[in-house]
Amino acid sequence: MREFLRLDNKLILKLKIKPLSPLLIKLGNKEKDSEDKDGNYIGFLTTESSTGTKLEYNGGSEKITEDNRKGEIYIPGSSLRGAFRDRTLDIFYNNEDEIEKLYGVSEGEKALKTRIFIGDAFLYKVDDRKRFYSDSDKISESLKDILKSRSITPIDHFSGKATVPLKFEYTTENFLSEITVNNISLKELKTLYFILRDSINGELRIGNSKTRGFGQIELEIEEMLYYKYFGKKELVKDMNKYFERVEKKSIKIGDKYLCEALKLKENFNKIDVENPNEFIKALFAEVE
Repeated sequence: MREFLRLDNKLILKLKIKPLSPLLIKLGNKEKDSEDKDGNYIGFLTTESSTGTKLEYNGGSEKITEDNRKGEIYIPGSSLRGAFRDRTLDIFYNNEDEIEKLYGVSEGEKALKTRIFIGDAFLYKVDDRKRFYSDSDKISESLKDILKSRSITPIDHFSGKATVPLKFEYTTENFLSEITVNNISLKELKTLYFILRDSINGELRIGNSKTRGFGQIELEIEEMLYYKYFGKKELVKDMNKYFERVEKKSIKIGDKYLCEALKLKENFNKIDVENPNEFIKALFAEVE
C-alpha cells in the first residue's frame, strides 16, 4: 500500500489512434457481445445505448432493421489496455512479474494495484463527436461518412465454397485516448515506445474480426506530460533539452517546485523508426 500511495512521478500520454484498416463497430447489445469474446477483448466500438434497435442475424451477419441508437462511437479503454498488455508481455518475453508490477494483479497475498490507466478513446475531431448528438432521437443519416458498411463473402474451409455474405459496420476515423502511468520507470517508458514502434510497423491490432483484416492501428504521440516531484530523480539526463515547463500545471513554493509539469517539445513527438529523434536516442542510451 505504501508503494501505491507514494508518487515519485506521473506520465500522461495523449495518443492519436489512426486506423490502418477498418475498425469494426459493435452495437453494444449485451446478449450478442457475450457471444463474441475475442481474447482479451469484448466487443469493440460501441454506441452508448442500442436500446430499441432491432437486428436480424443471418449466417453471423448483423442487419439493422430499426436504428434507435444514441450517443457516440468510442473505443473502450479495456480494449486498448488488453492490446497494450499483450504487447508488453511479448516485450518482456512473457515475464509475468514485470507485467504485474505495471498492470497489477488481484490474486490473494500477491495483489498489486495497477499503475497504468488507459481511458476510452473518442473521435479525434470534436465536431464529429457533436454530430452524434445533433439528432436527439437517433443516430442521424448524415453520419454515413463516419459509419460505413461493408460486405464480405467468407469461404468455407471444408467445402471450399462461398458461404452467406457477412455485412459489417465500421469506421476509419481517427480517435484520441489518454494514458496515465504513476511512478513510471525508465524500462516502462521504453516499453511504451516499443509499443508505439510496433504500431508503426503494422503489428498492433485491436477489436474483433482481426483475422478478417479489421482493427490494425497506428499510434502517434499527440502530447506527453511528465510530472516530476520535488527531490525525485529524472528519468533522462538533461530533460530540459527535450521538455518545456508548463507553469500553469506546476506547483511552486518560493523558488522550489513541489511538482514540475514538463511537456515534451513538439518536434520530439514524431517517431521515425528509421531515424529516431534526439529524445529517443537519449532515452535508450540511459541505463536504469
